[in-house]
Amino acid sequence: MNQRSKLTVDFAGLGIPPGNYALPAPGTYDGYDRLEQHFTGDLQLSGLAPADVEFLRDHFAEQVTEHREQAMDYFTVKVPRRFAATTPDGRATAWARDFAADRHAVKSLLLSGPTGTGKTYYAWSVLRAVAETGTQLRWQMHTAADLYAGLRPRDGEDSQTAFERIANAHLLVLDDLGASKWTEWVEEITYRLINHRYEECLPSIFTSNLPPAELRDALGGRVASRLTEMCDRIVLKGDDRRKGGAK
Repeated sequence: MNQRSKLTVDFAGLGIPPGNYALPAPGTYDGYDRLEQHFTGDLQLSGLAPADVEFLRDHFAEQVTEHREQAMDYFTVKVPRRFAATTPDGRATAWARDFAADRHAVKSLLLSGPTGTGKTYYAWSVLRAVAETGTQLRWQMHTAADLYAGLRPRDGEDSQTAFERIANAHLLVLDDLGASKWTEWVEEITYRLINHRYEECLPSIFTSNLPPAELRDALGGRVASRLTEMCDRIVLKGDDRRKGGAK
C-alpha cells in the first residue's frame, strides 16, 4: 500500500488527533490484513478485534507524542516572551482540532475588540492550541505594519516572492488589521493577500480594533466582504489591560 495515499483511519474512534502519520508496516502485526481493510475503507473500526484497535491506538499514540514535541518546540522558538505563557480556552482548542482535521475546511478567525482586550494574546493562544494537537504545518505571524513594511518595493528586493511566501502560509496570523494608514498600495496588498487565501481556502487569524460597522469603511468593500464570508468572529471585551499593568 502507498503510505502517502489518503487514509481512512478512524482517528476519532481511536482517540487520536488527526494528523499525517505513518502506517504500521506490513508484517509487524499478525492481523495486518484486517488493518489494511480498515485503511482502505473496507472495514470500519467497530469491525476490528479489540486487539487490533489497541495495536493501532498504541502505534499512532507514539507518533502523536513525537509530533506534539516537535510542534511545541517550533512554537516555543517563535513565541515572544510576553506571550509564552498563553493558555488556550475551549474555543481556541476546538478551532485547533478542526484545523488539524482539515485545514482547508476550517473557517478563519477574526478577533475583534477595543485596544488592550487581549486579541494578540488570544491569537498566540490559538497557535499554542494548534501546536498541542501535534500539527506540524508551519504558521506565520505578522503585524499589519510589519507586513506592509516588508513588502514595500525596494531596489534589489524581490517583493513578489516575499508576498507569495506569506500568501501561501499554511496558517497566517495578521495582527492589527486596519490599524495602518490606508493608501491605494496598502489596499491593493491587503486585497491580494486576503483574496488569495479566500480563494485557496487557506486558514487565517486576523485581529482588529475596528468594530464590525467600521470594517467596510476602513478596509474597503471587497476586503470586508471576503472577511465576513471566510471568518468566524470572536469579540473580546473588557478594559485596556495595558493601562491596568502600567499602574
